[in-house]
Amino acid sequence: MTVPLPSLRRPADPAVARTATKLKEDLAALRRVTTRRVWTAAAVEDAFHRVYASTQPWLSLARTRRDTTDSPADRVRWDAWIAALTPPERSVRGTQVQACVLVGQGQEMLRALHKTLAPYLSVGSVAKEIEQLIQTGALAPAARVPRRPLARRLRVPAVYVDLALSDLAERKLVELRASGNAVVLDAGDRASTPGLQQSPAIDETAVGAA
Repeated sequence: MTVPLPSLRRPADPAVARTATKLKEDLAALRRVTTRRVWTAAAVEDAFHRVYASTQPWLSLARTRRDTTDSPADRVRWDAWIAALTPPERSVRGTQVQACVLVGQGQEMLRALHKTLAPYLSVGSVAKEIEQLIQTGALAPAARVPRRPLARRLRVPAVYVDLALSDLAERKLVELRASGNAVVLDAGDRASTPGLQQSPAIDETAVGAA
């Protein structure tokens, strides 16, 4: 299923609109790669070349996003996409499955680039917002972090909250569960920040209503 891209309303710079349009065109080109019915050896090789042709022009921007991100978790995903989508020096050889996986990686990177065109908070800023809720007691120990309501409140893509929680987990502020949920760790398991006043805990409805 194709995930719709967020709309860019009234871009401040016409160049942003042109970049968004080109990203959508290259995403459409990637989708067409996997629509073929017959996968001969030549078709597989052609699929690899098409993926690289659609993503290579964006690698420079991807490296810029990687180098300027304020989130370790965000940097990891940019590194993974750049490594996977950098064309090899030798001739391309692989299987249909590998070609389809590469298409998926290309789509993920281009969608991520598209999100960076909108004036969202950075992942690091999202992490700071969540940390503030934890340190003030608005998100109490053992509470499940309301990811989607937080994304709506902060007006950021849900993946930004996920990446921020990964960063906070590395700092022992939250724990990521196998279920995909994030739970606030007890104060005894994390370093407290002095000077912050405690406030009543909030529930998911309160977070989402802001």
